[in-house]
Amino acid sequence: MRTLKRPDAPSASLEQYFTEPDTAAAILFDAAMKNDVAGKSVADLGCGTGIFAIGAVMLGASSATGIDIDAESVKIARYNARALLGGDAADRITFAVSDILKFSGKFDTVFQNPPFGSQSRNADIPFIKKALAIADTVYTIHLADTENFIRDAIGRFGGRVVFTRSFRYAMPRMFDFHESDSREFSLILYKAVKDDNGEVR
Repeated sequence: MRTLKRPDAPSASLEQYFTEPDTAAAILFDAAMKNDVAGKSVADLGCGTGIFAIGAVMLGASSATGIDIDAESVKIARYNARALLGGDAADRITFAVSDILKFSGKFDTVFQNPPFGSQSRNADIPFIKKALAIADTVYTIHLADTENFIRDAIGRFGGRVVFTRSFRYAMPRMFDFHESDSREFSLILYKAVKDDNGEVR
């Protein structure tokens, strides 16, 4: 997937660290091979540049919805969709400015790379809760050293982990408080599905 346009001044408070194209492509390919993309309705929570929504449509999603609280990110995501997909395919994506807590709907699959909680503790938890409330299948990315915490959260919100994939992320210097030119993190992608009873504990 080509590099997408990004905000010129990403927000530290929103933890706007971007999913790299190669990483997004690998995640989307995994999901496609598990029959979670083609012909499915997809939501991209905290969509940023729109990379998951756009990639899902490229792989045959029937529709995609990208949600972000940052209006500039949504504007850029719309631009990226038009630039990469063209009119007809881009029309299968809806982007909207919204707090995920106020967002509702029903989807087959959610993709998300939520805040890791380094600026606002537990910022990723509302994303897990919302994703499992609106979809039966969720692909979500988190720091590897929070694995027990994330697995517990997924269980509390009515889901169970059926697949994981580990990968590395080299975060470039983006903000004034960053002390080095690059810092590498270990991340885990979780595929979670609704428990049979779908109950939140």
